[in-house]
Formats: sequence, C-alpha cells, structure tokens
Amino acid sequence: MALTGYTRSGSCIDYDDDTGSHHICIDISSTDQNFCDVTGQQDWCSSYLPCDTDDDDNTDDTTTSSNCPVQNWCVCQWAFASYISTAGGCDYIQEIQCDAINLQALLAYSSLAGTYKDENGKYTNALKCIEERCGIEDSSQILEKFHMNNVQRNTHSIVMKEVSPFLTGILVAAVIVAGIIFVKKIKMSRDISEESHENHFNSAPSSTYVNIS
Repeated sequence: MALTGYTRSGSCIDYDDDTGSHHICIDISSTDQNFCDVTGQQDWCSSYLPCDTDDDDNTDDTTTSSNCPVQNWCVCQWAFASYISTAGGCDYIQEIQCDAINLQALLAYSSLAGTYKDENGKYTNALKCIEERCGIEDSSQILEKFHMNNVQRNTHSIVMKEVSPFLTGILVAAVIVAGIIFVKKIKMSRDISEESHENHFNSAPSSTYVNIS
C-alpha cells in the first residue's frame, strides 16, 4: 500500500503546518463507499502513490512499479467528522485503524463537542464513533491522563527555567574563580623561578684573573 502521513512518514503525526490535521487513519479500501466521493473531494482515494517500503503486502498484483494503491490513510480529522454524518452514521463508514489514530484528534473533538461549533453534533458523533469502533469505554480518562502528563512536563519546564539562571550564575562565578586561581598559580610559579635563578647566580664562584704581565 501507499506510504501515508502528512510528511509521508507512515504515521498520522501531528505537524504544525498540517492545517488539515490528518490524524485519523482509515482503510480506504474497506467498503464500496469512497471516502473522497462522500466528502466531495477530488478522487485521490483511487490513486497510486509511492509505496510503503516497510509493508510486506507490497508484492501483490496491485503494486505498479514503485507506486501502490491508497489503503490505510491518514485523513483530515475535520473531513472525517463530516464524513460520518454524510455517510449516514458511524455504521456506514470505512474501517478505522485504531492503533494509528493520533491523540490530537480526540483532544480536538473533545474540546469542540457540545460547543456552538459542534454543528449537528458532528464532533460529538465523531468522538463517540471512535470510542465505539476502537473499544474505548471512556476517552475522557485517556485525555485526562494526557493532560496530567502535560502539566507535569510543563511544571518541570517552568522549574528548570527558574533554576537555569541561578545555575548559570554559579557556573560563571566558578569559571571566574578558577581563572583567578590559575593566573595566581602562574604568577607564583614565575616568582619562584626568578628567585631560584637569582640565588643560583649569587652563589656561583667568582672568576680568578691572573696577572701575567
């Protein structure tokens, strides 16, 4: 099958420039209802694109040279929400690849569900559909755990930001002190060397001159 992902990495990654938020993975080939037709998009669903080289199934008759059919594909989470309602409900959509869904999709649906932006409950239905298809009893528990982990990471980040200037100051001070000590040691070494040389010169026997005239 073709290599999916916004950056064609094979995963539904979260990427800043991905305005379509391609976080939902579905099997484009799993039903006769073409995702592109239902959502009113250009029919890229029937296209052949560069193959996923890690896919062992890319040796079948559907493979054309280095291109393969679109199958498990990361689709736009906003288009997916509309797709469910247009298709007639969760029971009529194509197979969801649950282990490839990006958590950002659940976060987006959860934040919009029940708000004025939740037109005809499409985001609420999208969230419920994923829960049903993927056997998730309560997605809020997953999201709560995600938020808690983020809070811990952010707290750690804030603490480090506050501590870092203090540690930097100590490090700079230590470097300055070490420099001063090093300079003093060099000066002391030079003084000792000069004193030793002077003592050696003063203690040397004087030359004897013989008058031969």
